[in-house]
Amino acid sequence: MKINENAALIPPNSGVGKTIPGANSSPVNNSLAKAQADLVSGPAVNLDISLTAKLAEVQSESKAGKASDEALIEKLRAKVAAGEFEIDYKKISQAMLKDVVAAIGQKPNRA
Repeated sequence: MKINENAALIPPNSGVGKTIPGANSSPVNNSLAKAQADLVSGPAVNLDISLTAKLAEVQSESKAGKASDEALIEKLRAKVAAGEFEIDYKKISQAMLKDVVAAIGQKPNRA
């Protein structure tokens, strides 16, 4: 038997998960190869532009709402300080009654 000292000790394409062309074998780790292929084919970053735009809109509205709330609070403080603030008892009682009726409608039935 003659030994070829110049030949490679490991034949090409014989690493883990690689197939030799013409061989009747499959890669050792099919799921790993599929996962790697899925990673390459999919997008690197998935952004939902509409969600991002909606978030920015809500944040800007909340800032504007805080400014108007502060202005209303200052108006009410000025009226209370001047003794001009009047309480509408009928409006308050109607709002309270409406809240109670809504809460009763949301109670779970106990059987």
